[in-house]
Amino acid sequence: MNEKAVQQQEQDMTTELTKLTDRAQISELLSRYCSFVDDKCFNIAAVEATFTPDGCYVRPNGSAAVGPEAIASEAKTFSRFRAMQHVTSDHIIDLEGDTARLRANMIAMHLWSEEESDPRSLQTHFVAGGIFEAVAVRTVDGWRFKELKSRITWRTGGGMSAVARIGSPSN
Repeated sequence: MNEKAVQQQEQDMTTELTKLTDRAQISELLSRYCSFVDDKCFNIAAVEATFTPDGCYVRPNGSAAVGPEAIASEAKTFSRFRAMQHVTSDHIIDLEGDTARLRANMIAMHLWSEEESDPRSLQTHFVAGGIFEAVAVRTVDGWRFKELKSRITWRTGGGMSAVARIGSPSN
């Protein structure tokens, strides 16, 4: 192999390594977002660690929260739950320079707090499945979400009347 071919091979390997690193960081960004939500630690610092300053979170009902304060205020909906767990899989990440598009499957389990449970129901939780779709951008601090959408495709369990109130534009 001549020197030029070796240099090209090294450059190609560096490019591939950068893509793999970027994909891992973007996947971890979604995992961090889910852990902040599940741990009920979704405050301004958590938002700044996962979103751009003008970032947007689009709720399952289509309404949006834009900017750190609005996104962090989503935490008030967490008091409805005793516990939550969001699990993601099948991360598809398309890179184009300093912008990436992410699609990931999601299953989210929610256990109602005693105040929100329906006393007429034996069900104390609900499970929802759906898709996260995001646009992430590379910043000086690493990858951040410019937009994160949560789309529910199915759900089962009790307390659906309370679900309808979560994330409504008036909340």
